[in-house]
Amino acid sequence: MKDSAKNNDIVLTGQYLGVVEEYLPDKQSTYVKEGQIFATKTGIVKIDKNRRAIEILSHQEENRKTIKIGDVIIGTIRFLRLYSVGISFATINKKIHFNSSYFGNIHVSHISRRFIEKISDAFQITDIVRAKVIRQEENEYSLSTSGNDLGVIHADCSICGTTLEKIGQDRLRCSRCGNVENRKLANDYGNVTESLRY
Repeated sequence: MKDSAKNNDIVLTGQYLGVVEEYLPDKQSTYVKEGQIFATKTGIVKIDKNRRAIEILSHQEENRKTIKIGDVIIGTIRFLRLYSVGISFATINKKIHFNSSYFGNIHVSHISRRFIEKISDAFQITDIVRAKVIRQEENEYSLSTSGNDLGVIHADCSICGTTLEKIGQDRLRCSRCGNVENRKLANDYGNVTESLRY
């Protein structure tokens, strides 16, 4: 009987990993033949002991430029529609993507857990937003900001362009002109450690 792969083992494409009685195979990185699990790519074995699941992570996984459902992106709001906003992506899972061609939409129903009447109460053009990918339709992505850590992380005054300061839950004030605006704010607005400038 062959030895099953162990956590953090480096394996090659086609290598034996274990049996289905032992592990739940991962559709993306393994295949099953006659009850035995094999690697479909070269990489590092990751075993989730709680789920008894096995998968192969390649170093490309960390540097991947493709988007998966569940990824967290940071992007800039390019336009507001009646029921959604359009966002161009700047980072995917905290990695900066220059000239990213990825584009996403946040529908009004996915902005917040609270009812949002007007899109402009949650977002303005040029806001920088952290959002989660919830669906893919061809080359456009549906995003959600309904979560405490999701939403606007940087906003400028729509009157004078000065960076807005947080004055309450989902409320911002301009220190220069005194203008007060509403946004769907991430809980770390104004205190974001991720690099927002290229």
